[in-house]
Parts: sequence; structure tokens; C-alpha cells
Amino acid sequence: MDTYIKIGYPAPPFAVCSTCGNISFPADYNGKWIVLYAYVGDFLPCAASDILALNAIAPRLASYNAEVTAISPDTVACHIAWVLSLRNLNGGRDIGISLMSNRDLAVFKLYGVQNATDDSSKNEKAVFIIDDGGILRAAHFLPQGTGVNTTELERELLALQTACCQHGITPSGWTPGEDIMDFPPQTVATAGCNVSEKTANGGRCVDWYICYRQDSGKRRPSKTEPAE
Repeated sequence: MDTYIKIGYPAPPFAVCSTCGNISFPADYNGKWIVLYAYVGDFLPCAASDILALNAIAPRLASYNAEVTAISPDTVACHIAWVLSLRNLNGGRDIGISLMSNRDLAVFKLYGVQNATDDSSKNEKAVFIIDDGGILRAAHFLPQGTGVNTTELERELLALQTACCQHGITPSGWTPGEDIMDFPPQTVATAGCNVSEKTANGGRCVDWYICYRQDSGKRRPSKTEPAE
């Protein structure tokens, strides 16, 4: 299926109804990071487990200036009924995630998510991470019967925020507090002195193109410094 989404480019905008009212996406989330969960439909076991898991981490993601929202082809009325069911499954605790309705699948097509009601084996779910400037930073596609890993999702969000705000690279398996990596030199001249200069400034180099520095803990741009 053709898709119009590209990492590093603006997330395609759309307007829909939701359990929290009308939403203009991503404009209504201006200044926040967004975790967008697109799923096959309500009252499905795996989707229920995903929503409950996303709802559980939503308060922590909010502390990182990120909001979780979800979308499926079901009506808002169906969403409301499902939210009440999920509340019972959640021990009576509220479901704080807004559920958006996309009856004609236009948003799914725009984001390249396959929802083939005539063949459930081809159905997909997807998770998108969009930064506070409306730029798509990550996209993951899964079959409808495979649950979302919210632990990895949270780690990835923090890695993306760290890379953006500290102008660096987060290596494989990185978690907050671990060293991040510098971008490699782009010329022979800078490569030749890279190790000595980085080491003198408190960095740790293992080769001319691999240098580490301490995670400063910065995840958001300052008020005077725009995000990359």
C-alpha cells in the first residue's frame, strides 16, 4: 500500500471526532510529543490489552511532555461503550486516552496502515511517535494479534527526545543516564584530531568515528532554543 508518511517530515494532518470531542491532528497537540496508536477496532482482545497498557504508562509519558491518543474505524458511540468496558477491566479506574473515529479509513490510508475488513489476516496496527513540532520521528507496524511493547515504546520516546535535544545519537539498547554518542566527523581533518579533542573535553572515544559523552538529562529544548 502506498504511504505518504516519511520519518523526519511533518505528520499528515487530519480532523476527526473522538471521545474527547473534535480533534485537529496534530495541531491540537502543539508543543507536545504524540504517541498515536492506530488499531483495527474496539472489543478485540489484543487491542484491549494495548489500550490498558498505554493507559497505564500515559501519566509517565505526560511527564515527558508526551500525550497518547488512539484511532480506529469504529464510531465514537462504540468507543464510549468500549471505554466503559475497559474501565471495568481496569479495576474501575478511568481510561484517559482519547479514542478517535475514522469510519472511512482515510487516516489509515494516509498513514499507510492496512485495515482490510474482508481479510483479517492482512489487518495491521501501528504506533507513531511525533515530536513537539509535528514531525514524524518513528513508525512501527504490527499484525493485529501482536501486542505493543510499552516498555520499549517509553524507552524509544526518551531516546528520541534525548537525540533531538542533546544533538547526539543514542546507541543500541540505550536507557536514560547512559552515555550518548556524538555524530561522526565529516572530513579527514576533523577525523584526525577527533579522539584527542573529545577525550580532552571529557568524552570517551573508542575509534575516530565512535565517541561517547555523558547524558546531560536534557529532554526538552529551552524556551530560547528551538527543537531540531
